[in-house]
Amino acid sequence: MFTVSDLHDAFMELGSRARHEGKVIDIAVYGGSALMLASNFRVTTRDVDAVAEESQETLTRLAEEVARLRDWPSDWLNDGVRTYLSPHVNDLQEHHALLRTYPSEQEPGLRVFVPTAEYLLAMKLMAMRIDPAGGKSDTADILNLLAVVGLKTEQEVIDFAASFYPEAKISARLHLGIRELWRAKDTHPQEGHHVTPSYLGRGRPSS
Repeated sequence: MFTVSDLHDAFMELGSRARHEGKVIDIAVYGGSALMLASNFRVTTRDVDAVAEESQETLTRLAEEVARLRDWPSDWLNDGVRTYLSPHVNDLQEHHALLRTYPSEQEPGLRVFVPTAEYLLAMKLMAMRIDPAGGKSDTADILNLLAVVGLKTEQEVIDFAASFYPEAKISARLHLGIRELWRAKDTHPQEGHHVTPSYLGRGRPSS
Protein backbone atom coordinates (compact mmCIF):
# COMPACT_ATOMS: atom_id res chain seq x y z
CA MET A 1 0.00 0.00 0.00
CA PHE A 2 1.18 3.52 -0.80
CA THR A 3 0.45 6.68 1.19
CA VAL A 4 0.31 10.30 0.08
CA SER A 5 3.81 10.79 1.47
CA ASP A 6 5.07 7.80 -0.53
CA LEU A 7 3.72 9.22 -3.77
CA HIS A 8 4.99 12.75 -3.16
CA ASP A 9 8.47 11.37 -2.49
CA ALA A 10 8.35 9.16 -5.58
CA PHE A 11 7.05 11.97 -7.79
CA MET A 12 9.79 14.23 -6.46
CA GLU A 13 12.38 11.64 -7.51
CA LEU A 14 10.71 11.15 -10.89
CA GLY A 15 10.58 14.89 -11.49
CA SER A 16 14.22 15.37 -10.51
CA ARG A 17 15.34 12.59 -12.85
CA ALA A 18 13.24 13.90 -15.73
CA ARG A 19 14.60 17.41 -15.24
CA HIS A 20 18.16 16.05 -15.14
CA GLU A 21 17.47 14.61 -18.62
CA GLY A 22 16.09 17.94 -19.82
CA LYS A 23 12.50 16.72 -19.98
CA VAL A 24 9.15 17.87 -18.61
CA ILE A 25 6.70 14.96 -18.47
CA ASP A 26 2.97 15.55 -18.05
CA ILE A 27 1.08 12.66 -16.45
CA ALA A 28 -2.51 12.08 -15.41
CA VAL A 29 -3.04 10.00 -12.28
CA TYR A 30 -6.34 8.12 -12.00
CA GLY A 31 -8.21 5.74 -9.71
CA GLY A 32 -7.43 5.40 -6.04
CA SER A 33 -4.21 7.38 -6.42
CA ALA A 34 -6.10 10.41 -7.72
CA LEU A 35 -8.56 10.12 -4.85
CA MET A 36 -5.77 9.80 -2.32
CA LEU A 37 -3.99 12.88 -3.67
CA ALA A 38 -7.04 15.10 -4.24
CA SER A 39 -9.82 13.97 -1.88
CA ASN A 40 -10.46 13.65 1.85
CA PHE A 41 -11.83 10.09 1.70
CA ARG A 42 -8.89 7.94 0.55
CA VAL A 43 -5.66 7.49 2.53
CA THR A 44 -3.91 4.61 0.73
CA THR A 45 -3.73 2.97 -2.69
CA ARG A 46 -2.35 -0.33 -3.97
CA ASP A 47 -0.66 1.05 -7.08
CA VAL A 48 -0.55 4.14 -9.25
CA ASP A 49 -2.63 4.30 -12.42
CA ALA A 50 -0.91 6.94 -14.54
CA VAL A 51 -0.74 7.84 -18.22
CA ALA A 52 1.82 10.18 -19.77
CA GLU A 53 0.50 12.60 -22.36
CA GLU A 54 3.76 11.97 -24.20
CA SER A 55 7.02 10.18 -23.30
CA GLN A 56 5.33 7.08 -21.83
CA GLU A 57 8.50 5.04 -22.45
CA THR A 58 10.62 7.59 -20.60
CA LEU A 59 8.15 7.66 -17.71
CA THR A 60 8.15 3.85 -17.48
CA ARG A 61 11.94 3.74 -17.47
CA LEU A 62 12.24 6.41 -14.77
CA ALA A 63 9.51 4.72 -12.70
CA GLU A 64 11.48 1.47 -12.83
CA GLU A 65 14.57 3.34 -11.59
CA VAL A 66 12.55 4.74 -8.67
CA ALA A 67 11.21 1.24 -7.95
CA ARG A 68 14.74 -0.12 -7.62
CA LEU A 69 15.74 2.81 -5.43
CA ARG A 70 12.78 2.34 -3.07
CA ASP A 71 12.53 -1.45 -3.29
CA TRP A 72 9.04 -1.25 -4.81
CA PRO A 73 7.43 -3.52 -7.42
CA SER A 74 8.65 -2.58 -10.91
CA ASP A 75 5.06 -1.88 -12.02
CA TRP A 76 4.15 0.37 -9.07
CA LEU A 77 3.28 2.99 -11.69
CA ASN A 78 1.50 1.58 -14.73
CA ASP A 79 -0.73 2.67 -17.59
CA GLY A 80 -3.22 -0.20 -17.44
CA VAL A 81 -5.98 2.37 -16.87
CA ARG A 82 -5.55 3.52 -20.48
CA THR A 83 -8.31 1.13 -21.59
CA TYR A 84 -10.80 3.04 -19.39
CA LEU A 85 -10.08 6.49 -20.82
CA SER A 86 -13.04 8.25 -22.39
CA PRO A 87 -13.01 8.72 -26.18
CA HIS A 88 -14.55 12.14 -25.55
CA VAL A 89 -11.59 13.48 -23.54
CA ASN A 90 -8.81 14.42 -25.94
CA ASP A 91 -6.01 15.66 -23.68
CA LEU A 92 -5.09 16.99 -20.24
CA GLN A 93 -6.64 20.37 -21.02
CA GLU A 94 -10.07 18.71 -20.87
CA HIS A 95 -11.58 17.39 -17.63
CA HIS A 96 -8.25 17.45 -15.76
CA ALA A 97 -6.60 19.77 -13.24
CA LEU A 98 -2.92 20.33 -12.54
CA LEU A 99 -2.25 19.11 -9.02
CA ARG A 100 1.46 19.78 -8.53
CA THR A 101 4.78 20.21 -10.33
CA TYR A 102 7.89 18.30 -9.26
CA PRO A 103 10.50 19.05 -8.09
CA SER A 104 9.11 22.62 -8.24
CA GLU A 105 7.26 25.05 -10.49
CA GLN A 106 10.53 26.91 -11.03
CA GLU A 107 12.36 23.70 -12.01
CA PRO A 108 9.72 21.46 -13.62
CA GLY A 109 10.41 17.84 -14.51
CA LEU A 110 7.07 16.18 -13.79
CA ARG A 111 3.64 17.78 -13.89
CA VAL A 112 0.95 15.70 -12.20
CA PHE A 113 -2.66 16.11 -13.28
CA VAL A 114 -5.77 14.44 -11.88
CA PRO A 115 -9.18 14.06 -13.54
CA THR A 116 -12.08 16.23 -12.49
CA ALA A 117 -14.58 14.69 -10.09
CA GLU A 118 -16.94 14.18 -13.03
CA TYR A 119 -14.44 12.33 -15.19
CA LEU A 120 -13.15 10.17 -12.35
CA LEU A 121 -16.73 9.27 -11.35
CA ALA A 122 -17.55 8.28 -14.93
CA MET A 123 -14.46 6.07 -15.08
CA LYS A 124 -15.32 4.37 -11.79
CA LEU A 125 -18.90 3.83 -12.92
CA MET A 126 -17.77 2.14 -16.12
CA ALA A 127 -15.28 -0.05 -14.24
CA MET A 128 -18.02 -0.78 -11.64
CA ARG A 129 -15.89 -2.73 -9.16
CA ILE A 130 -18.43 -3.02 -6.35
CA ASP A 131 -18.70 -6.77 -5.81
CA PRO A 132 -18.02 -7.93 -2.23
CA ALA A 133 -15.11 -10.11 -3.39
CA GLY A 134 -13.28 -6.96 -4.44
CA GLY A 135 -13.87 -5.17 -1.17
CA LYS A 136 -15.99 -2.08 -0.55
CA SER A 137 -13.48 0.61 -1.46
CA ASP A 138 -14.91 1.33 -4.92
CA THR A 139 -18.46 1.41 -3.57
CA ALA A 140 -17.50 4.05 -1.02
CA ASP A 141 -15.45 5.94 -3.62
CA ILE A 142 -18.35 6.05 -6.07
CA LEU A 143 -20.88 7.10 -3.41
CA ASN A 144 -18.55 9.88 -2.26
CA LEU A 145 -18.00 11.11 -5.82
CA LEU A 146 -21.75 10.98 -6.49
CA ALA A 147 -22.18 13.27 -3.49
CA VAL A 148 -19.48 15.68 -4.75
CA VAL A 149 -20.93 15.82 -8.26
CA GLY A 150 -24.51 16.03 -6.98
CA LEU A 151 -26.27 13.27 -8.92
CA LYS A 152 -29.48 12.21 -7.20
CA THR A 153 -31.29 9.64 -9.36
CA GLU A 154 -30.35 6.45 -11.18
CA GLN A 155 -31.33 7.94 -14.54
CA GLU A 156 -29.20 11.01 -13.90
CA VAL A 157 -26.23 8.72 -13.28
CA ILE A 158 -26.81 6.76 -16.50
CA ASP A 159 -27.15 9.94 -18.58
CA PHE A 160 -24.08 11.40 -16.89
CA ALA A 161 -21.94 8.31 -17.58
CA ALA A 162 -23.11 8.31 -21.20
CA SER A 163 -21.81 11.86 -21.67
CA PHE A 164 -18.30 10.38 -21.29
CA TYR A 165 -18.97 6.83 -22.51
CA PRO A 166 -21.88 6.51 -24.99
CA GLU A 167 -22.10 2.75 -24.38
CA ALA A 168 -23.34 3.50 -20.84
CA LYS A 169 -26.84 3.96 -22.28
CA ILE A 170 -27.10 0.26 -23.10
CA SER A 171 -24.69 -1.31 -20.61
CA ALA A 172 -26.65 -3.88 -18.60
CA ARG A 173 -23.67 -4.24 -16.27
CA LEU A 174 -23.65 -0.52 -15.53
CA HIS A 175 -27.42 -0.35 -15.00
CA LEU A 176 -27.33 -3.32 -12.62
CA GLY A 177 -24.37 -1.82 -10.78
CA ILE A 178 -26.17 1.49 -10.33
CA ARG A 179 -29.14 -0.32 -8.79
CA GLU A 180 -26.74 -2.05 -6.38
CA LEU A 181 -25.17 1.32 -5.54
CA TRP A 182 -28.58 2.82 -4.78
CA ARG A 183 -29.38 -0.14 -2.56
CA ALA A 184 -26.09 0.38 -0.70
CA LYS A 185 -26.77 4.10 -0.41
CA ASP A 186 -30.25 3.54 1.02
CA THR A 187 -29.15 0.74 3.36
CA HIS A 188 -25.96 2.38 4.62
CA PRO A 189 -26.40 6.11 3.96
CA GLN A 190 -23.42 7.05 6.12
CA GLU A 191 -20.93 4.57 4.66
CA GLY A 192 -17.96 6.57 3.42
CA HIS A 193 -19.51 9.83 4.68
CA HIS A 194 -17.97 10.31 8.12
CA VAL A 195 -17.02 13.77 6.87
CA THR A 196 -18.47 15.75 4.00
CA PRO A 197 -16.71 14.33 0.94
CA SER A 198 -14.45 16.72 -0.92
CA TYR A 199 -12.39 16.42 -4.12
CA LEU A 200 -10.00 19.10 -5.37
CA GLY A 201 -11.39 21.32 -2.62
CA ARG A 202 -14.95 20.91 -3.87
CA GLY A 203 -17.60 19.44 -1.58
CA ARG A 204 -21.22 18.37 -1.81
CA PRO A 205 -23.24 20.97 -3.77
CA SER A 206 -25.99 22.88 -1.98
CA SER A 207 -29.51 21.55 -2.49
